[in-house]
Amino acid sequence: MGYWEKRNVGWWETNVINCSLCGRMIPRDIWVVEEGGNKRLFCGQECERLYREYWLPKYGALQGAEPPR
Repeated sequence: MGYWEKRNVGWWETNVINCSLCGRMIPRDIWVVEEGGNKRLFCGQECERLYREYWLPKYGALQGAEPPR
């Protein structure tokens, strides 16, 4: 359902993307899941699985899931 996306940023770049579930900083490879017109960015497939199996049933959908680039 998702796909890996490689960020092409220089070593001097200071913009940071965080995992939508656990909050870890994602320096290069992002697991991207698109649903309902929104992109959700995760540090890996395990965080996506936890999001679907734990977070969604307990808390519902995340609001504003895509951080600014």
